[in-house]
Amino acid sequence: MTQGQLEKLEDKINALLARFEKINLENNQLRQQINELRNERDRLHSKNETARKQIDIMISRLKSM
Repeated sequence: MTQGQLEKLEDKINALLARFEKINLENNQLRQQINELRNERDRLHSKNETARKQIDIMISRLKSM
């Protein structure tokens, strides 16, 4: 290989490494976002269940009047 070809190959490798680092960072950010959204979903589901139970209790009380 000539010096020019080696430099070209080195540039391509460096570009691939930079792209990998960017994609890896984005992947980690997306994983964190997924975890946050799952936690929020679980919190909202729990809140919804609590509200549903309270409504069921109120309906039972109204029926017994």
